[in-house]
Amino acid sequence: MGRFPSPFSLVLCGLLVSCASTATKPVQAPVVVQKENDTKLLQEANQYARDGLYREALYAFNQFLEKNPEDAAANRTVGIIYVKTGAYKKAAQYLDKAFATFPNNFELNFYLGESMRMQARYGDAIYHYKRALEVDTKNTSALKALSWSYYNIRYYSEAIRTAKQLKLLAPNDFQVAIIMSRILNKISMNDKALALLNRSQTLANADSIPFLNSVKGDILLSMGEREAAEQAYRKALQDQPLLPGALIGLAKKLIDDKDKKNNDTAVVYLERALKIRPNLFEAYYLLGKAYSKTNPSKSLEYYKIFSKEASYDPSFQQELAEIRPQLIEARKASNSNKRSDARSRDDEEQL
Repeated sequence: MGRFPSPFSLVLCGLLVSCASTATKPVQAPVVVQKENDTKLLQEANQYARDGLYREALYAFNQFLEKNPEDAAANRTVGIIYVKTGAYKKAAQYLDKAFATFPNNFELNFYLGESMRMQARYGDAIYHYKRALEVDTKNTSALKALSWSYYNIRYYSEAIRTAKQLKLLAPNDFQVAIIMSRILNKISMNDKALALLNRSQTLANADSIPFLNSVKGDILLSMGEREAAEQAYRKALQDQPLLPGALIGLAKKLIDDKDKKNNDTAVVYLERALKIRPNLFEAYYLLGKAYSKTNPSKSLEYYKIFSKEASYDPSFQQELAEIRPQLIEARKASNSNKRSDARSRDDEEQL
């Protein structure tokens, strides 16, 4: 009689058969499938970004980053998109994550500089613009942004040195003329600033002239040439009715006229400017000033918004100092009212 196989032999045979069948199956590990899906998703996200479809790009990138949060290239691209769409704080978060991997990348440093400058963090902005310029020394966009950053922290000697570099690289660029004339205005060389703007107007195309007129208005107003300033602003707005700088400049002149009708017109201009660019801090200050006589509580609300938004911006220190006493008095009155209300509640509870 044949012998029955032992239980141990049966188990061993089963294991061998299992191993053999496993070896014959094609290897398609979940990790490989996931990697293929991620690659496809990343390609899709990058294509959306190239096409300027930023909402779709961000949706695809966010899906990718949920599984690959440390991917430096994806973080860099998301950060750049957020700069382009005006979400500067978010942009900095993503670009900072990518910086360790791409410390010498031009695009990363330039856009990180942009995100810092738009948050009034000018020192950080200058650092990143300079790093970007180490890679591309003649990049006019980075040089313009660097010069503006120096201007905003009142480091005028470096601002004008950078602007002179720009002038050599782009002698007919109207933006360079604006930067240079702004700096010349701050160092009390207004005649040179106006001459530069007038010369630039003869070379500029029609689309650029309203911007040059708006800046000319600002310089004339700073010189006390009020009627000439108004004329320059109105010329700018005639060609470009939605130019925020000209709207704010003209409103400032009208408020200083101390005429109620002009004051009301100024409010209309300021509200229009804020609809176009909600982050124009100066408009909130001017609205506070416009309402100071007719509606003090409304004036105070605008001053509070201005103080909150502009508190870290060195270019508004004079305006902040001007309204600080009013804000302090309002805070004291508010605290006093709170204490009075608390005492009233205590008295009611005791009764």
